[in-house]
Amino acid sequence: MTEPHEAESRGGFPPMRTWQEPTVRSPGGGAEYGDMIAALRDFLDDVAAAAPDRATTVALTKDLKDWTDRLAPAAVPERRQIFARRLDLPGRGQTMAPSFIPIAGDPEKVEGTVTFGRYFLGGGGAVHGGAIPLLFDEVLGRLASSGGRAPARTAYLHTDFRSITPVGEELVVRAWFVSEQGRKRLLRAELTHGDTLCAEAEGLFIELRPDQP
Repeated sequence: MTEPHEAESRGGFPPMRTWQEPTVRSPGGGAEYGDMIAALRDFLDDVAAAAPDRATTVALTKDLKDWTDRLAPAAVPERRQIFARRLDLPGRGQTMAPSFIPIAGDPEKVEGTVTFGRYFLGGGGAVHGGAIPLLFDEVLGRLASSGGRAPARTAYLHTDFRSITPVGEELVVRAWFVSEQGRKRLLRAELTHGDTLCAEAEGLFIELRPDQP
């Protein structure tokens, strides 16, 4: 199972409480942290797209090592980290999964957009197959723990690939609850490019017991 997803406040569409409001349960970092993550996303896309010469590669390697050394003393325990905990930022302020931008919805469903950058390229202009389940888990996981529900973990996530998912194109993501029974929450999602269904998924999420971290 994956890490538990944060619960939202019942009665409000999750983005209104966490995806869009910078003051909701923010672990810190300020607006500058969001700017840094956005710059990091751009950097990863540029690294993926570049064929740098030797001098550029050597210089960049040195810069990255210097920043690694600078960041190392700032390491904190998991519960105090900022990365992936800024619920007000696209992708929760992390770069592992692509940025999902919500547009509309409620605690039972959500719709939004996503654009996979060059970093997620698998080949032939198509998004890497492993990146698409990451997107689905991020969106379905947030929705599964929305509306005041207790946090849940992913029990399974089944993804069907229906057509090529293009890199660099705005895509639409739709996710919705199918059923809730006891601690079990079944959800589905689809990813489309215009009228083309690129992929769809089904996920089962299990509510954590009080004694589970």
